[in-house]
Amino acid sequence: MDEMIEKVKNGYTINLYKDKLELSTAVFKFIESHIIHTLKKKDRFKFCVSGGSTPKSVYKLLSKSDLRWDMVDVFLGDERCVDPNSELSNSLMLKNSLLKNFGSKAFFYEIFNDLNADDEATKNQFVSKLFEKCGSNPPTFDLTLLGLGDDGHTASLFPYQKNNNVDDFVIFNDGKGLKRISLTPKVLSASSKIVFLVSGASKRIALERLLDEKESPDRTPSKLIKSINQISIFCDLESAKELEI
Repeated sequence: MDEMIEKVKNGYTINLYKDKLELSTAVFKFIESHIIHTLKKKDRFKFCVSGGSTPKSVYKLLSKSDLRWDMVDVFLGDERCVDPNSELSNSLMLKNSLLKNFGSKAFFYEIFNDLNADDEATKNQFVSKLFEKCGSNPPTFDLTLLGLGDDGHTASLFPYQKNNNVDDFVIFNDGKGLKRISLTPKVLSASSKIVFLVSGASKRIALERLLDEKESPDRTPSKLIKSINQISIFCDLESAKELEI
């Protein structure tokens, strides 16, 4: 494949790349461009990011781009309830990728900077900072980057969890053996632009289900993320092998 393939399907724009390297480069360029153009019109760029291993290479590329990082607000869509210095912490991953080099100038809200705070206090502080930085109800990001788990989860919205789609902004959930905190579909869906980043053979079934109009959001919670704008999916050949493209 010499160039990207683009196709629109069931409310999603699918951008397909040969491999993870091409995919990471394309997503980096997309986000870089989005930040540049948004900051020509607005004073701040509000960026909701995902954890996990797939976006890390994108974040490293972004950190080396000389953007107006001091005007960028970064929030995690979800976080594991662990010490910020734990290898399992999404915050630590961001500090070692996106928030280095030029990216170190960005404002980053670290959810668990006070390990002694109880759940309710942590949740209230998170919501308060969202309102402070986003200034809307529901809080609205300029760009939200989401992952897709092999079980169909996104952020920390896991299959068959009863509180996935509650009328709230922040929830606590359990997934993959860990307690987690997550933004809800109400916030994630309000984003001006939503991008799913999908890579690897293990994501084939989940991606196929995400694009299936008949698929249940109980089994595939990523389907809870809706938008009045087209949602973009950036994926590689390995993850899209089962798709009819």
